[in-house]
This record gives sequence, structure tokens and C-alpha cells, in this order.
Amino acid sequence: MANRKTQQRTLDTRAAIKTAGAELFATRGYAVTGVREIAEMAGCNQALVSYHFGSKGGLYDEILADAVTIAQKLAGESDIVHASRPERELVHILAKAIGSQHHLAPMLVREMLDPDRLLNTETANTLRSFMALTEAVLDALPLDAEARRWDPQIVHLCVVGPLIHYSIATRMREEIAPKLKRPITLPTLEEFVEVQSAMLSRALQS
Repeated sequence: MANRKTQQRTLDTRAAIKTAGAELFATRGYAVTGVREIAEMAGCNQALVSYHFGSKGGLYDEILADAVTIAQKLAGESDIVHASRPERELVHILAKAIGSQHHLAPMLVREMLDPDRLLNTETANTLRSFMALTEAVLDALPLDAEARRWDPQIVHLCVVGPLIHYSIATRMREEIAPKLKRPITLPTLEEFVEVQSAMLSRALQS
């Protein structure tokens, strides 16, 4: 029983640190966020951040890696490369992965704008794993398909970019909606994902 309680406390502490780290990385940025601030928000000792994640960078990369793990799990469950429309399945999977953490979208935007983070080996490897799903979908196209010659990085950004921006726009709408006299109407996530998946499907089949 004691071991179970200890294990649960460990899981709770890790989760609290991840939640705090994601919020601070998203709202303030990686460079100006300190381990002490993360620990204070998580309600734990500063040393526990290093104990569980090795460093601030290790925490950052694990937050990103969680989204990649979710995407890979969903891709495996749906057998994405053998799906009738793998490109549509890809958009749905990436949307779920990005939406799995409240602060992930703004974190990713800051990632793109921070050259120091983009040049970080561990972070680059994590993002490359995320892009591997897009590469797999392109590789599954017929051998004579024009899209097989497209740059996977460009295709991946064309898919992920709108999903990230939609997530951020939704957050902004929620924050400013109470102050507006007229409501701001956005498509639902399901509607937006369907439009994006249809656009990608048409592009790959052109």
C-alpha cells in the first residue's frame, strides 16, 4: 500500500510539473522561464524538477514527446498507412495530438520563433518524430504520385500550422468573448479538421 501511495505521489508530482512547465513555456517562453518558477507553480521542491526530468530542457522535450506519443499511438491504432484515406486520418490524428495539451499550441509557436530551441538536438529529434507520420503517409502514396516528390517538412507544416493557429484563435476567443458586444463565431474543431483534411486530400491527389 505504501509503495502504491509513493508511486501515485510521484505520478502526481510529475504531472503537476509538466502542467506548470507547459503553461509557463507557452505564456512566457523557454528562455525566461526558470526552474524555480516551475516548481513554485507545481507546488513542489525545485530539486524535483531536475530529479524527474534532468533539466528544464528535459522537461520541455518530454512535454513535446507526450504529444508525439499520442500521435504515434493513434496512428498505430488506425493503421494509418493502410487506411482508405491516410491523409485524412493524418490530419485528424495531428489535431488530437495538438489538442491533447491545453498549452501545446502556443508552445509550438514559440518553438518556431526561438532559434536556440530549434537548434537543440533533443527538441529537433522530437519534432522530427512528429513529422515521421507525415512522411509515412507520403511514402504510402502510389509510386507515380506527384506528391511523393514533395518535401515532407513543407507538407507537415501545411498540416500542423493551421491546426496550431486554430487552437490559439480558439483560446483568444474564449478570453475576449466576455468583453465583446457581438460574439465571434469560429467553426468547431471537427468542422475545421474536416475542411483541412479535405484540402490535403485534394492536394495529394491532384
